[in-house]
Amino acid sequence: MNPTHWLLLLTSAVFGLGAGPPIETHVVGTLDGQPLSLELVVPEGPGPHPVIAWIHGGGWRGGNHKRLPGFTGAALKAGFAVASLDYRLTSEAGIWGRSQISWPAQLHDCKAGIRWLRANAEPRRLDPDRIAVWGASAGGHLAAMIALTADQPELEGDVGPHTDVSSRATIAVDFYGPTDLMTMNEDVTTPPGSGIDHDALNAPESLLIGSGVHLRSMADIRAHADDPSPPWPDLLARTRSAGPVHQVSDQDRTPLYIAHGEQDRLVPVEQSRRLELACREHGVPHVCVWYADAGHGFPPAAWLAALEWVIRSMPETTKDADAS
Repeated sequence: MNPTHWLLLLTSAVFGLGAGPPIETHVVGTLDGQPLSLELVVPEGPGPHPVIAWIHGGGWRGGNHKRLPGFTGAALKAGFAVASLDYRLTSEAGIWGRSQISWPAQLHDCKAGIRWLRANAEPRRLDPDRIAVWGASAGGHLAAMIALTADQPELEGDVGPHTDVSSRATIAVDFYGPTDLMTMNEDVTTPPGSGIDHDALNAPESLLIGSGVHLRSMADIRAHADDPSPPWPDLLARTRSAGPVHQVSDQDRTPLYIAHGEQDRLVPVEQSRRLELACREHGVPHVCVWYADAGHGFPPAAWLAALEWVIRSMPETTKDADAS
């Protein structure tokens, strides 16, 4: 089917599942007695179907994986299965054991979801070699991290039973995700200004790195970037390990679609520009789309444009993927 036909199909699709295939819930691992799960909906037909693994946003402290993304109906019409991944939130201390939830738990959980999809592809009619990962805001950050840290042992974690299975994504979409936690405030421009003090002790970025336990903010970590005394080297290393711009390398070949609104007051657009520059410097295949009038959120046309890119960029078959 040619791209124009696909675009007509997507434009005419109604967001939402309607009376589509049933939503399945699957447990990908258990943590402190609590199940970590994903939601999955698979189109009709024998498959194997390519998969879009969705990662919700919410500042790593909110959001709900049980809510499938709005493009699900259009993706199903295009022959894609859609999975929505669960991950531990910084607000969930006491739910997953006594410890405060901090980085890299979120990445470990999302990678466990990718591994589960790949390990269970055949009975679910999925193609294990055609998995796109797509997220918005904090989810965009995690999608970019998955694309840029494929099978890195130190960032894989041991969540779930499929630790011997690859967590690699075929392609990735990052909608307005943070890319360098220490430069969030630096990247704010006026206009549009910022609705968050990213340097505060209770800022999403500080909480992600564990400020609820060690009581050091992002501003503190940046101010002690050259301090060799504990705990600063460890906190700096953890912060950098959570920044997609610090993970880009010449070995990365997962294509990235990066999109950001220039009026974003929660994640400055310069964050995505930093990732674009890093991808360009290291030869990582990427596409960047800037929306001059958009803030922290996009109109349906922007989502459909990204979905059209996913369809166009996904290899047709496993053989095609191997050949590339």
